[in-house]
Amino acid sequence: MGHRFSRREGAGELKIFVEQSKCSGHARCFATAPEVFSIDDDGYTALDGEVEVPDELAQKARFAVAACPERALRVLED
Repeated sequence: MGHRFSRREGAGELKIFVEQSKCSGHARCFATAPEVFSIDDDGYTALDGEVEVPDELAQKARFAVAACPERALRVLED
């Protein structure tokens, strides 16, 4: 099941897709970018689906995607 988006001109936002069912509770996304990702009391992502990331947090969000050992996060590209 592919998830794609079209960037709006001038939108300036990165989109990340969070697949909550793949999360194993390592909480690396939250440790890397707590302004973007939230977790529950057990360390599992509290997000599911598309997350819009403002430009100023895009680099941190990309690092968080790379840090996820379960590949529960991915950058949506058009």
